[in-house]
Amino acid sequence: MKQLVKESVYPYPIEVVWAALTNGEALAQWLMPNNFPACAKVGDTFQFRIDPMGPLGGTVECEILELAPPTRMVWSWTGCKASGVKMGPQRVEWELTARGTSTHLRLKQSDVGKMPFFMRLMMSFGWGTMVKRWLPKILVRFEEGTLRYQRLEKAPNSGHHKTKTVPAEFYR
Repeated sequence: MKQLVKESVYPYPIEVVWAALTNGEALAQWLMPNNFPACAKVGDTFQFRIDPMGPLGGTVECEILELAPPTRMVWSWTGCKASGVKMGPQRVEWELTARGTSTHLRLKQSDVGKMPFFMRLMMSFGWGTMVKRWLPKILVRFEEGTLRYQRLEKAPNSGHHKTKTVPAEFYR
């Protein structure tokens, strides 16, 4: 079994980092457009969508397998090639640990051996960029106390994903 692991520490309380992982609008600005459920629970399904590019079909089908706010969330993750062939399911685990006023995030994506090597390499670099560069730009946008997300006019990932064919009801 191959896996990708990315870790980072953010100077924010665990509740803020958790909100950035579970707020569909915030997720769309640092990860991908999605229809993540507002009041997520185990068994809920959702998708990430981008326009197809190259060998990638643009859709990732997910299901929430575990949910223990604000410390742990696990998704199934099934990507799709442009040909329609599914890659997965894989498992994406989010673990948060409070460290004083900071939060340690550990992301582990398992079963990536089901993807071609080049796609695994792209995924590894992608997660690294998202966790180290894009997510911190989103964390500053949560209002203290209310955890209300103040959308960025230009998302960190705005030049990365094309979204012309993403359904209107998805967070972008």
